Amino acid sequence: MARPTESRRAFTLVELLVVIAIIGVLAALLLPAVSAARESGRKAQCLNNMRQLGIATLSFDERMRRWPGAVEPLPKDRLNSLAGEFFVTWSVVLLEDLEQTQLSDAYNGGERPDKYVALFLCPSEDTKQRSEASTSIVCNAGMTGSILDQSPSNGPFLNQAMNSKLSMLEGHWFDGRDSTLSLSENLDASRFDYVGWGGFNANYDVDNLIDGDFVGKRKDRLWNPVFHWYPADNTGRYINSDNAPCPGGIEDCKRHDATPLRSSSSSTHSYQLMMEADARPSSNHPGGVNVTFASGRAQFLQEKIDYKVLRALMTPNDRKSNSPYRNIVLDGSDY
Repeated sequence: MARPTESRRAFTLVELLVVIAIIGVLAALLLPAVSAARESGRKAQCLNNMRQLGIATLSFDERMRRWPGAVEPLPKDRLNSLAGEFFVTWSVVLLEDLEQTQLSDAYNGGERPDKYVALFLCPSEDTKQRSEASTSIVCNAGMTGSILDQSPSNGPFLNQAMNSKLSMLEGHWFDGRDSTLSLSENLDASRFDYVGWGGFNANYDVDNLIDGDFVGKRKDRLWNPVFHWYPADNTGRYINSDNAPCPGGIEDCKRHDATPLRSSSSSTHSYQLMMEADARPSSNHPGGVNVTFASGRAQFLQEKIDYKVLRALMTPNDRKSNSPYRNIVLDGSDY
């Protein structure tokens, strides 16, 4: 006796299309959440990196009884040859406190190893290689302008290549370490071992430069790897700003391309102003940047912060600084 034929029902084309459409809608709803979760993880990792750099800075301060310089001269008797580097950045200075002794020794000999150190590059940074001395972390070098005008009251990281006797010491923290910014993210920073200083564009004698004999040569602006504050409130150089005009309306400085040399006129004053204008907090994080305070504390700083507050956070001694507002009393709710 023959069995009755079983009835099998398949999906119709319309049903398949409906299912596919539903899956597409769910994926569209899910992808932003996944992307946000990934960025949250990258931001947290970046904050942890900056916290470790903050601790290393405190370790250096305890070991050397002074704060690191934004730029420091190398002792000439330690150089492997006179054909190498004569200066190191704050990042290189901290390598020993980051347990990178071999790399530190190479730099201290005047070499330029070009090695990647993950702590110096934020995971959200998407334009730089992970195989060279890339960085997205910069130090607070205080007020913009000539290095001849630098002061411990304006910012903690000083250019000691200009004046090796000028250091940030324990007694200079009048506003407190926990109220003074130390490090920040910056998309335009290029290499952690690259000294972006206009003084190098002039003819100079190494001996005189190390001794501080640089009077009269005003092409001495510092832009990498640092961030600055400006005395004016309407410069447009705010956190993550999209349009930061150069002084004098030279051209739009907002490029975020981390190019150390942007034009052939690298010896001109306008070039230095253009590069210096990029030395401000910036990141790929929506809404702000990760920063580290001089106490070692790291936090996310909102990009909508009042510029007067940001400037006050960058000055270790606001009352003796060059800030136009020297009577700001800060509390945590301000930032």
